[in-house]
Amino acid sequence: MAPRKRAKALTQDEVVGAALEIIDLEGLEALTMRRLGADLGVEAMALYYHVPSKEALLDLTVERMRSEMRLPDPMPDNPATTLEAIFSEYVRVLRAHPNMAPLATRRTDRAAISGLEYLIGRGIEPDDAIELYQSITAFAVGFSILGSPLGESMLAGLPDDLTERMREWKDSTFRRTLRAVMSGYGLREGER
Repeated sequence: MAPRKRAKALTQDEVVGAALEIIDLEGLEALTMRRLGADLGVEAMALYYHVPSKEALLDLTVERMRSEMRLPDPMPDNPATTLEAIFSEYVRVLRAHPNMAPLATRRTDRAAISGLEYLIGRGIEPDDAIELYQSITAFAVGFSILGSPLGESMLAGLPDDLTERMREWKDSTFRRTLRAVMSGYGLREGER
C-alpha cells in the first residue's frame, strides 16, 4: 500500500506519537516501520531521518509513555514516599498503555537514575535493594497488566459476583500492598 501524501514536514514527535498509537490500538507486533510510514504518509525510509532504528523508536515510545506520569515537584525526601509516588503513577500510565507492558522495564539512554541506584544511594544494602526493586517492579507491572483488559482471561469461570469484584483493581490496594513490601525491607514513611 502506497503511503498517503503529507501536507507538512514530519517531526520526531509525530513519529513517536503515531508509533505509540499503533501499539496502543493493535499491540507491539503491529508496529513496523513500513506500517508507521504508511500511517504518516511517508516511505518507511523517511522515518530514519527522525529515528535511527526501530529499537531507538521503541525507547522513545517508552519515554513518551513515562512522560505521562504526574510526579510531585519537588519529590519527597523519604524513599518510601518517593517510590510510592513513582510506582503508583507508573501503574496508572501502564494501565493506559497495556500493550506497552513488554517494554515496561526497558532502560533507555535518557533514563534518570534507576530505582535500584536510588535505593542503594539511600543507604540500603545492595542485596536488599535488588530484592526490593525486583519485587516492587514485578508487582507494579503485574498489577498494571492484570488491571487492564489484558487481565480479563483470569476471570474466566469465576462466579459473577467474584468476577465483578475482581475487575476492580483499586489504587488503594496497590498502595497498601506496596507499603507492606517496602516495610518488609525496612522502608517506611518518615524513615531514612
